Amino acid sequence: MKYLYAVMAVLFGFIDLEKIKKLLLSKTGKFVGSALTGYIMSLSLAPVNMWVLAVAGLVLFLMLSMFFDTKKQVFFCTLTFFTAYAFSTINWIEYVMADFGKIPSALSYFVVLLFSTFYIALPYAITNTIAYKLGSSKKSIYVLCFMPVAFILSDIFIYYFLTGFPWTYIGYCFIDSPLKNYAPITGVLGINLFVYLMCAALSLSVYRKYLFFPVAASILILSVFLEGNTFVKRLNEPVKVALMQGNIEQSVRNNGSNIRQVLAKYWSLTQKRIENNSLIIWPESAISYPYEYISGFVTDLDSALKDKDATLITGTLSYKGADEIYNSIITLGNAHKAGTEIYSYNKRVLVPFGEVVPFASLLRPLGSIFVIPNSSFSYGLENQRPISADKYSFTPAICYEAIFSDTVASLDSADTNGIVMLSVDSWFGPTKGPIQHLNIARMRTIELQKPMLRATNSGITAYIDERGNIVDMLPSDVTDVLETTFYPVKGQTLYSRFGNIFTYIFSLFLLIMGIIGLKRKDDPNSELIEKMVRS
Repeated sequence: MKYLYAVMAVLFGFIDLEKIKKLLLSKTGKFVGSALTGYIMSLSLAPVNMWVLAVAGLVLFLMLSMFFDTKKQVFFCTLTFFTAYAFSTINWIEYVMADFGKIPSALSYFVVLLFSTFYIALPYAITNTIAYKLGSSKKSIYVLCFMPVAFILSDIFIYYFLTGFPWTYIGYCFIDSPLKNYAPITGVLGINLFVYLMCAALSLSVYRKYLFFPVAASILILSVFLEGNTFVKRLNEPVKVALMQGNIEQSVRNNGSNIRQVLAKYWSLTQKRIENNSLIIWPESAISYPYEYISGFVTDLDSALKDKDATLITGTLSYKGADEIYNSIITLGNAHKAGTEIYSYNKRVLVPFGEVVPFASLLRPLGSIFVIPNSSFSYGLENQRPISADKYSFTPAICYEAIFSDTVASLDSADTNGIVMLSVDSWFGPTKGPIQHLNIARMRTIELQKPMLRATNSGITAYIDERGNIVDMLPSDVTDVLETTFYPVKGQTLYSRFGNIFTYIFSLFLLIMGIIGLKRKDDPNSELIEKMVRS
């Protein structure tokens, strides 16, 4: 809270609005200001993790938007703002392209810039320009009602368009703020909306329109009161869990001829930790070969676990015939009844240009850049069942799936006891990507109020409780085992039951209020009343 007070003191007490106005009236000033505020907002994400910077960046941009005089300025300044925010946030993609794709660094950065501009920022620029066209006659209505709705529509667009990429949602900036308490009710999309609305009200308040300040204060105060609100009950049934972090190099994992070496390493980490009723978890594709082709090893592993009444949840590849290869999760030991077919959860959201090449028939003939190893996976069915681990049930998520809140929530129910997330974050290398990915996973636990067991190949392996707090974790780039005590829960949040319905309803309410505000004639006494409030 002290950071918020400090920023508000700066905004309300030390900003000379006239000097700023003169500076920003120039076209260059507006674009530079948009880029700078977008960059400031990006610093609120991991690894800096200061949510107050998101408030500062967005409030300053919304203050700047009050000076926009044309639709052209609105479009290009909004495009600049969100491009700067996105590029600074996801520049780790350059490492992935340069290190694994062997693409020159300069070209990689250029591709990231294009992606940030035309995939992420462009929808916000288009919708905000439409919002400006609707509400430019009354700037306060435009900023408070139409702009938040425009940004929410853009959030929804980048969630679903092509494969979707909701990595840059502003709600993730607030994972360690009171606003996270809205997640079990509205999900991260609802947090996005509340942030847009709160910052809009703050920006109007800076211009001495103090009648809007209670809107911002109410959003923040209500979130504080929601602290401790729970929809689930923790079961008094502690479970011993061991999460394996093999730290195996990508080049070794991706080479099928190294399967024995990979399995030997995970078995050596596991063997001494098989105990009665224990739960052991291996990361994504720890069995880096279709398990149907190594049935002897799988059968022996299953028997060894059954002998000790233990359960293993592991990532693997699976083959279902007709050239259908899946990135999967299976359970062995107590969770698998002898003589029955092994159930596999198959990944439903694949990484574009990583696990699948979009429009492959068109792109692959264009050159080797589109002939990517391990990029021919099949999509799992949308309607699958949770993972069973003895008497407990887990909502599964494999790597990229964790950034899609609806995908994870679709398999949650009142009877699931937690979330199992398996991932390989080696692709990120020494960038901020793994920390951002971890915080996104934390948001999933808060939305569903289900604890998460997160096993990764090279980090960050962690046990996250139902409040999004990291209970135990391993550092990155080490071979180790995270041994912890997991507490299952039971119950279901409003977000799990109703999805984004509350966000949609409130967005519609804002839109209606904006339309009413536009049609309403100005009260000749309103300016006098506002002056009285200021004094």
